[in-house]
Amino acid sequence: MWFATIFRRKPATTEPPLFDEAFLRRLERLSLQAQRTLRGTPIVGQHPSRQQMPATIFNDHRPYVHGDDPRYLDWHAYARQEHLLVRLGEIEQEVAVSVIVDTSRSMVTGEPARLRLALRLAGAIGYLALAHGDQVTVMAGAQATPIFGPARGKALAVSLFRNLRAIEPEGHTDLAQAAQQVAQRRPQGGLALLISDLLTPAPIETLAQRLPAPRWQVMVLHLLSQAEIEPDLHGPLELVDSETGERLALDLDDETHAAYRAAAQAWRAAITQRCASHGMAYAPVMVDWPLERQIIPFLRLRRFLG
Repeated sequence: MWFATIFRRKPATTEPPLFDEAFLRRLERLSLQAQRTLRGTPIVGQHPSRQQMPATIFNDHRPYVHGDDPRYLDWHAYARQEHLLVRLGEIEQEVAVSVIVDTSRSMVTGEPARLRLALRLAGAIGYLALAHGDQVTVMAGAQATPIFGPARGKALAVSLFRNLRAIEPEGHTDLAQAAQQVAQRRPQGGLALLISDLLTPAPIETLAQRLPAPRWQVMVLHLLSQAEIEPDLHGPLELVDSETGERLALDLDDETHAAYRAAAQAWRAAITQRCASHGMAYAPVMVDWPLERQIIPFLRLRRFLG
């Protein structure tokens, strides 16, 4: 009955909160690094865009035309050149942020389980987007509709955290369906984040097809455990695939370990290369890293956060 033991829901009283208030206050000092090429809603958000409009804080000029607001005329330039020029500046925009959380069986294997970290990362990034005026949608597992959003406003963070804590592991994650839902709900594009162990079939190619650049800026957080990179297993064993249930009998000697390490390294290198070829940001994250002291600084170095 190991299956029932793993998937038995814990009483709500034993579930610790995703974050404390002090962490959230510190988190608000950061922001998601959205590309300027994304098309969002002007004025609402805090991300720079390529669109320029008359502004008091400016980086360029254009000639005055009848009907322009006189508040944006550059009188200093007029005094020097005797030409009416309008100040132009980059406007700030709201960006749609879509988070896809892998909830397949492999996400609850190991210690600590990847799913707990995935929910915390989804909550932190979702809160950050809500706090900065962005629209947030969260897709999870094989569900055809979002578990949260689309919504904006920091006041909805409590609902976001509650819905994330209610997520339970499923047999598989339908990444193609989740990405398609994201694309259909926001045809003009936005920022999409996948949090996964990347054990689903062709995850990078699926995202690239459903959420193509440059309309979409895709970020991939790859959750890894030390047991995957350097397994501490020896002797004759029967391994069970956590996704498919397939069984494999092995005798884990030094030669088998060396072959596994080479294959795992090649797999990770291939993921890195495929993400780069499709213009996706990629960050491998170890599940035993502390969120605030190690993962957040690491994501800043990787330009996921600023």
